[in-house]
Amino acid sequence: MTNPPSELERLLDVPVHFEAVLPSPAMRVGDLLALTEGGIVKTGHASGETVAVLAGGALIGYAELSEANGRRVGRMVRFSAGGR
Repeated sequence: MTNPPSELERLLDVPVHFEAVLPSPAMRVGDLLALTEGGIVKTGHASGETVAVLAGGALIGYAELSEANGRRVGRMVRFSAGGR
């Protein structure tokens, strides 16, 4: 006989909105109007800097920005007390 799944096991496949918080850049209206699809907006954060990471709107920790295979990525470096 199989044991019923635990409360945590039932939640493992539930999708959660995940985001890294970057500072909002200030732009001139002319620069904003000149943006096109695929345009790049600089965030002011460089590789090696740490940013907050949220899941479901709650802070879960911090990630260090870096690059891998030509893409900007975040490597988790610290989890918040409630995040793990």
